[in-house]
Amino acid sequence: MPLKENPSNLFIVSAVSAAVSFITGIWIRNILGPEEYGIWLIYSLFLVYGYYMQFGILEGFSRDVPRMLGQGRFKKADEIRSTALVWILMSSGMSFLGVIVLLILPLTFFETIMGVMALLLVPFQNLVLFFNHFYLTVQQFNKVAVIQLIIGSLQYVVMGICAIFIGIYGLFLGVLIGSVAALTYSRLKMKTKIPLKWHRGLFKKLLNYGFRITLIGILLSLFTTMDRLLIFAFFDSVSVGMYGIIAFIYQGIMVLPSVFHQVMYPKINYRYGATGKKKALMPIILEPTILLSYISPILLGIAFFVFPWFVQMFMPEYVAGTTAARIVIVGMFFFIWAMLYAHYLTVVHKEWSYLKVLCCGVLINAIINLIMIRLGYYINGVALGTAISYMLYPLLLMFVCFRDMGLKWVEYMRHFGIILLPFVIMVSLMGVIEAIQIHFIVQISLYLLCYLLFLFASSNKIPLLSAYKDKGFQIIRKKFGVVSKFEAK
Repeated sequence: MPLKENPSNLFIVSAVSAAVSFITGIWIRNILGPEEYGIWLIYSLFLVYGYYMQFGILEGFSRDVPRMLGQGRFKKADEIRSTALVWILMSSGMSFLGVIVLLILPLTFFETIMGVMALLLVPFQNLVLFFNHFYLTVQQFNKVAVIQLIIGSLQYVVMGICAIFIGIYGLFLGVLIGSVAALTYSRLKMKTKIPLKWHRGLFKKLLNYGFRITLIGILLSLFTTMDRLLIFAFFDSVSVGMYGIIAFIYQGIMVLPSVFHQVMYPKINYRYGATGKKKALMPIILEPTILLSYISPILLGIAFFVFPWFVQMFMPEYVAGTTAARIVIVGMFFFIWAMLYAHYLTVVHKEWSYLKVLCCGVLINAIINLIMIRLGYYINGVALGTAISYMLYPLLLMFVCFRDMGLKWVEYMRHFGIILLPFVIMVSLMGVIEAIQIHFIVQISLYLLCYLLFLFASSNKIPLLSAYKDKGFQIIRKKFGVVSKFEAK
């Protein structure tokens, strides 16, 4: 097994990719305008849901390979890799079946062309994701960083350039070029070729797990795209485009948490494979939840106050979606750490429990959003319904995990209280500062000052935060030659 790499480069590259995709995202939205951009948001869902054509085999691959490596079963890990790659290639045929269906359906020429282009991109996308999973499972984070730089930065730039010349069709061409570049890099960096060997029994085991993960993935995608689908169904593509700046801010906020969760998944699997004990996963699940809860309001607060000015300055055609975006920003507080508990349930074979939680989340999302639409609150009402569901789903997921770990109700309430406090402080500060009619830079400065004071005061009560604070003091003392009373003695 190759040496494990420090994931710090992956975080740095992800931050750079986020910045590049952020800028190019503005560029692309301004090139297309709300109507065409709304159409892209709808047809790009083919890529979102097309991922599940592989029936969760990649998830089984990501779960089992680190576990086999943790147990020292390297040959079995190689067999899983081979089987997964063969299936990714075989499952590509479903895209072509989908194309045939589209050609038969009574659609307009434009709708058919858009659907066909999106479906034909799915095999390239899924093959790129196979190599991404491959390098993640052996913790070669530098290679993962390059792959994500290609599909997260280079691809967006190419999409923008192509969109200048051929409009919305250029976005599909850009995705193709980015995917081919990522595949070329992945193959060149792979020292040993993965043999195309089919292990039928192993595939059945992966599929047994993967089928459940596919259902979970489809429901999770439905949960996060329900708002977009409902707006398209009840309104029009322009409304989807206006609301689409939420997808813009969502991607910007979630980029680093997403990388964090990618890094954590193989680690959780590795630890469970090495110990086989659920409670051994408690520190690796609970402590990062607390850390993310206390740190994320910094990012969310900045986004909340700067976004209205940003849209007015760089995307004036999308101003109508600003309020909706700010509502969702607040609701993302809990959603940022939810994936940690989802990882736990998949690692300990509680996929059906996860599936039930997701069903509840989708129902909550759909019901609240439909009520908001019926009441005439337009896209702001959909944003509020989405934000509420983003809050309730993670808390329900956390409760199910606590029960599975054998923890008592008191422990859940204690942990809930710890993570709820920064949310209450964040919302309170946002409300009070927003009521003050001052420049947004002053608002951000005041918000950060108040929240950092709260963070400093809270660090004594939270061991994880206290450790980071003590480490910070040590660095300051070493740099400036300051010695505490205890060190002097």
